Amino acid sequence: METKENLDSIKGFEPISSDQMYQIENNGENEFSMKKILMMENAGSRIADFVISEFGDTILNKSIIAVCGKGNNGGDALVAMRHLSGYILAKNLSEKPPQLAVILLCSPNDLKTSEAISNWKIIEKIDSIKTYTMKSCTLEDIKERIKTSDIILDGIFGTGIKGNINEPYSSIISFINTRKGNSYVLSVDIPSGLNPDTGEIKDKTIIADTTITFHRPKHGHFNNAASVIGKLIVKKIGIPFETERGVVNKN
Repeated sequence: METKENLDSIKGFEPISSDQMYQIENNGENEFSMKKILMMENAGSRIADFVISEFGDTILNKSIIAVCGKGNNGGDALVAMRHLSGYILAKNLSEKPPQLAVILLCSPNDLKTSEAISNWKIIEKIDSIKTYTMKSCTLEDIKERIKTSDIILDGIFGTGIKGNINEPYSSIISFINTRKGNSYVLSVDIPSGLNPDTGEIKDKTIIADTTITFHRPKHGHFNNAASVIGKLIVKKIGIPFETERGVVNKN
């Protein structure tokens, strides 16, 4: 569902905090057997579906790159790239190979969750997606890849970022922002660097054309963040409504 100006007042789409979202996800996995890897799969597929609907058949000739951090935010972007690869390969009748790439801003050994690790291992085996890591290339190499991309998926930080940004993330965020107007920037869940609860920019943040968030919007999407979020879209990803009991709902 795409947001409207009054989205925060629509039943079932009222904003929540990042802590509430963590509790909802944990309830989904622990109480309802809705594994987080399923949530990641659904989130990534929603991202891919949006990109396909937004660009239509022109996507077949677009250069698309996912810039991923260590957490599940990056994992969502990995899933999206897998879905985009499958769609483009099936649709592209020319001999031109798809221009798809993933940049992992860490060593694969530093990925934080089993869900992200599993999806990275899949991506590594897909010939149509080129992979780059901080271990395999330099910061300048990464910037060059970003510079030549038509669509950039921002999966660097999710709702866990609330402080200063270290390298190489800081330089990459700044460089992505230089592509404004040349590349289409889609942030996964929240623009990297934006405080998900307050909308505060303590250091720097991605300036997105569109932000896709999941289950419910977060308070930070509405608090002083309009200039960096772009178009805000909220997608449900199959998390049972009952996971909100005791977290959002009092019943």
